[in-house]
Amino acid sequence: MYKLQPLRISAGWTVKYNNFTEYDPASDKDGLNSSELCEDLLQLKNGNILIDLGWYPEFDINGSYALYLVDSTKEYPFDCPLEEFKSKSKSSIINKIEYWTKYSIN
Repeated sequence: MYKLQPLRISAGWTVKYNNFTEYDPASDKDGLNSSELCEDLLQLKNGNILIDLGWYPEFDINGSYALYLVDSTKEYPFDCPLEEFKSKSKSSIINKIEYWTKYSIN
């Protein structure tokens, strides 16, 4: 139903999966399309670094985006992220993804 969200990502990043669409929960007050809000929205990889985006709680219009920057070589990388960012603002999430991917991290 929705197109994938355009992102400016520097070379070196691999898309592991992408379900991050142009859907904006801020414009869907009734949550009619909240099925777009899943835990597995986007995952990018560059060397040992992962960027992971999800919506929590899944499918709940009252939730928020959670974005993680993790070192995949750690035993439990999501228990000790390098950085974590949460927001209800889609534009803030896009800006953070583009900032984190601006330079290759190795």
